[in-house]
Amino acid sequence: MERAVGGDVFAQALEETLPGWVGVEQGTLVLDLIGSAAMPTSRLVVTDDPPSSSALESFLQDVFANIHDRGVPAMSQLLLQPQSSSSQFSATIRVAELGAPNRPVGRHGLAASIQEPPACSLARVGPSSITSSRRLADHYWTTGVDGSDQTETPGLTTTDDGEHDTRLQASQTALEALRLRDSTHEYAALLDGQPACGPYEALPVEPTLELSADTLTGLLDGVPSYDGSHWPAGLTQFPPRLIRETVHREAAGTTHDDVLAGPHPAMTQLGIQPDVSLTEFTSGWLKEHNSHADQLEERSLGAPHFRGNPFDEDGPVVVVDPNDETSTTAVETAGELIMVANAAVRADSYLLVVTPTEEAAQWARRVLAVPYAARRGPHTVELYTVPDVVGTDSGGLLITERGSGEPYWSVSGGTQQALSAGDRCLGSGPVSEPLSSYSYDTPQLLQRGDSHIVLHQEGYPLETVSSLAACRDDYWLVRRPVLPVQPLFCAGVTVTYRRDSDLIEPIRSQSWDDEQALSPLEHHLKCALKRFIETYTVPISRGADGEASAFLEAFVQWYASVSTQPIPFLGMLTRLLPSEVAVRTDARGRPAVLENRRWWLQTEAIAHGCASPQSTDSNS
Repeated sequence: MERAVGGDVFAQALEETLPGWVGVEQGTLVLDLIGSAAMPTSRLVVTDDPPSSSALESFLQDVFANIHDRGVPAMSQLLLQPQSSSSQFSATIRVAELGAPNRPVGRHGLAASIQEPPACSLARVGPSSITSSRRLADHYWTTGVDGSDQTETPGLTTTDDGEHDTRLQASQTALEALRLRDSTHEYAALLDGQPACGPYEALPVEPTLELSADTLTGLLDGVPSYDGSHWPAGLTQFPPRLIRETVHREAAGTTHDDVLAGPHPAMTQLGIQPDVSLTEFTSGWLKEHNSHADQLEERSLGAPHFRGNPFDEDGPVVVVDPNDETSTTAVETAGELIMVANAAVRADSYLLVVTPTEEAAQWARRVLAVPYAARRGPHTVELYTVPDVVGTDSGGLLITERGSGEPYWSVSGGTQQALSAGDRCLGSGPVSEPLSSYSYDTPQLLQRGDSHIVLHQEGYPLETVSSLAACRDDYWLVRRPVLPVQPLFCAGVTVTYRRDSDLIEPIRSQSWDDEQALSPLEHHLKCALKRFIETYTVPISRGADGEASAFLEAFVQWYASVSTQPIPFLGMLTRLLPSEVAVRTDARGRPAVLENRRWWLQTEAIAHGCASPQSTDSNS
């Protein structure tokens, strides 16, 4: 990113106007060196009547002093656009600050930033009628809601009804304010040198200052401090450089490079490279976010690509692309993505998922939110698989005849796992037992030297095939199922996609369109409860073992991932449950246990590595 700085006329005007000790140089400012991942970037916005000229006289100087006092490396930008009157200007003011905390990433990062608002120079100094774009969300969002004790992750709920009396979705105003929190728009606009006022059309603020020539002169009567704040030179981030073309006037008491250095050797190596792989991009992004991530050079099935992310210094990072046709490194299947999530839960780690597109991110989010392939009845769900083939005790591979239909694995009643083809069950057993302990009514493939022998389930040979590929003409290889270690993955994970030079997680604000027989918010919650129970539980007889415990915690975590509307108090959920659901409440009247439902998978019963399959055939 290069910006031509001013012109000859502008340079001459500066020479005539500025004090003689201020240097005036002309050239090209190279911003690529500061990195492509968004720095926390604030824009000055006017929230009330415009401030008076006297209130703005020392404003920029106060901003510079605040940045200096906090020891924060920063870039300031002032864009001026002349108005129809030659004595009036429209001013855009931005400040980008490098350092902790980094800009928030995704829903969990945004929620944390609402809980602990970011330090921001533009919001700290100046009159009360101006603030920072990064602080606008404070007026529309909160995390202090009933139920926050049910999860370690703070909830993110809107406090603004906007134009919607129904309160079923966050208003456009609230969503735009939240998007500005992560700085991606303002950082890109800073690099591009444009006012970029589009997002503010939905907000009751003015994104520019209207200034007279006299007011502008007073505003510019300040200089930054040149000592005390050193730009930390990292692996991928350096201060911007100026390729000087003309030195109109030397700065007094200093040299060129002391203030703004010239070209840097890294300038030919850095910058946004559109053809870089998603894994390489992720590596650079993690470094620019001060995540000391270690890349796994030799990753196995179900392993992450990196360890260390903005949420967890040792947390896994996985690159996912379900449509990847050019690389063998990205996770492409739902089964392997669930394996990665399983490992993160076992290690009590926070998982960051990186995808190439918004569509891919939505796919990954759906898989983690509902970690099974399909419903096959009120009690039965179909499981995802991985390419590994199920092995037998005799060293063979489990296969089924193609004429019987593609085989699939399922779980019934939360406890029984079965292999089926069409309507025929080929083998089953408890999820607590290893697959090798099941009895199968289907052939197996055994390799003897260069030959492959198809054995009947009773052990005698049916035929000999020349290769594994030839076997596939008449038989299906039975893939290994993946059992998640919990019924859903909504907490402890952020799913992002690459947009230009950054990673984005869209905020979802779910509503349901069924007929509204109740008040709007109660109807919204009633529909949410019904959807959750139908998706994640199966019916059982009242009093049977395995009732759905820890219901409240699981529902609150799921609800926080699909809705931005608050739950006024958790006790109201008890009376909003479907009438056929029997519930046992806690001491505060909140739904704690569903007595005639159990989770679709009794995860505490999973054993023998079934949830983390081991490879049995690398050629499958």
